[in-house]
This record gives sequence, structure tokens and C-alpha cells, in this order.
Amino acid sequence: MSLKKTCALIALAMFCFSSAATAATIVKKDGFTYKIKGDLQIQIRKDVGIDEDLDVEYDDLELKNYVSYDLNDNIKAFGGLDFGFKNAADKSNSDEGPHLEEAYLGMTFNKSYSLIVGKADSAAYEFGVEGAYETSTSEDAFEGFGAEDGDDLIKVVIENDNFTVMASHEIAADSEKSDDNGEFTDIFVSAKVAGLEFGAAYQMFEQGSDDYDIYGVSVAYDAKVVKVAADYSVAEDIADVMNLYVGVPVAETAKIGAGIVFTDPDDSTADEITEWYANATYKFPAHKNFSVFSEVSGDDQEKNGEDSEVGFLVGARLKF
Repeated sequence: MSLKKTCALIALAMFCFSSAATAATIVKKDGFTYKIKGDLQIQIRKDVGIDEDLDVEYDDLELKNYVSYDLNDNIKAFGGLDFGFKNAADKSNSDEGPHLEEAYLGMTFNKSYSLIVGKADSAAYEFGVEGAYETSTSEDAFEGFGAEDGDDLIKVVIENDNFTVMASHEIAADSEKSDDNGEFTDIFVSAKVAGLEFGAAYQMFEQGSDDYDIYGVSVAYDAKVVKVAADYSVAEDIADVMNLYVGVPVAETAKIGAGIVFTDPDDSTADEITEWYANATYKFPAHKNFSVFSEVSGDDQEKNGEDSEVGFLVGARLKF
């Protein structure tokens, strides 16, 4: 059978399975599970800044493959292979194809303890409460000045309904054929108590001559009629970042939100930056994995004596 016919049959099978009640579970038999997930988001956007043009942006275009084997009643082996197509879509005159976003193997014990090795998100990636679709500044100190993923990562996860603990370590691998992501060790902890959700993260980051600590704390409260959240993170001797967010559901499938991000550099010659945003999201009742949204945002940065212009976007997102 030709490669083209084989691919066509696979695509048809995937469509049939994903259209069934099992959603994106392609195979589940004899302790073997194969799932495929997708996250397709396209925006018509004008970025915050000076003389920015209207553009079609892709954030994200992802296909995630997940495979697992039930080894016994208490142990599961799993793996993930995730691809992103954002770069290929943005650069129409480029030969760049899909890029690998995650590739990992792991084992889960008693459904609560997991060990993951490979190319994956760091523990600090989970930190933060910011609710914008797009920001002109970093969402938090970990995103802006640390590491949120690694290529030579070892991660341990402990979780249940009320708390989560994650710890990860990125091996430097300076003498091997790995990207120079530096070396880091981090931990993330979250807990839910009486409607409140608390979070904290800490990372020791080292890359080249840079060597510093990053830490942060967060709190969120969901009162059903309104959700309020805040986080504060610090990259030592570099900058402090604080987020404030308020979200209000206006219907079962619609919500509005607004937030503000403060970035305070430790460098006395650098200006503080204040960014604000407001957005609205609507999920279709028949299939809530399809949504449309809009956002307006701005900041107080200047360039050559000119103030930044307000940015905006409208978009749609389809997940499966």
C-alpha cells in the first residue's frame, strides 16, 4: 500500500474515532490507550506598540499525541509527542515545517505519582494567574527571565484533588548535542482550600554567566459570580512582576475578564511598565471546545518619544 493511501486511511480512522463519544481517544483496548489532542487558535490582531500592522496570527496550532499502557492495577507507562505548526503558518515563504514541542516518556504510580523524562514543560510553567490572550510584557518572572521548559528534563509530579507538587531539573548537557537552555531546578506547589487556590514556585536558574533565583506566590478565589486572582514573582536583581485579574461569567458559556500587569525592573535606568487588558470569551453551547473571543490592551511604554498605541484582537479557538 502506498504511503499516501496509508495516511489517508489513518486520517479517516482518526476522524471516525474522534467523532464518536470517546472524543479524541483513538484506541483503548487491552490496557493500551492512544489519544490525540488538538489546539487550533487563529487571531486577527494588531499588537500594542508603535505603527503596528493588522495581521493574522496563529497561537497555537498544536497536535498532541499521547500513548499509555496499563502495566498493572497501580502502574501506568505513558509517552507524549507534541508538534506545533505556528512557525510554519506564520512564515509562508519558509521551508520550516512543524516543530517538536514535547517528547517525553513517563510512569504513573497509584494514579497520584508520576515521573517524566524528556522534552517537557518545567514545574515553574504552572505558575501564574494572568488571564490575557496576548501580552506585550512577560506574564511573570519565570516566563520573562527563567525557564518554562527543557530539552533534558526530569520531572516528578504528585497530585490529587486538593493539592499538586511538581519538581523538575534540567540537565546542563553542555558537552552533548542539546540546545543551550542552561541548567535549572525548580518546584511548584498549589493547594485548594475553601474556594481559595494558593500557588508558589521557586527556580534556581543558570545559563552562561547568568546565575540567579526566581520565586513567586499566587492566590485565586472563585466565588462563582466572580473570580479574582493575583500573583507576584521576582527574578532577583532583575525585575519584579505582579498580576491582578478579575473574571466574571455573564452566562453559562460566556465570560468577561480584565487585568493589569506591573513590571518593575531593578535597573534604575529602566522604566516601570504597566500593561492592562480586557477580554470577552464565548463558548458555543453545543460544543464548548469551540470558542470565539476578543481583547483590547495597552501599556505605558514609549519609543522615540511616542506612546504605545492600543492593540486589539478577535479570534477563534477549536480544541479536541
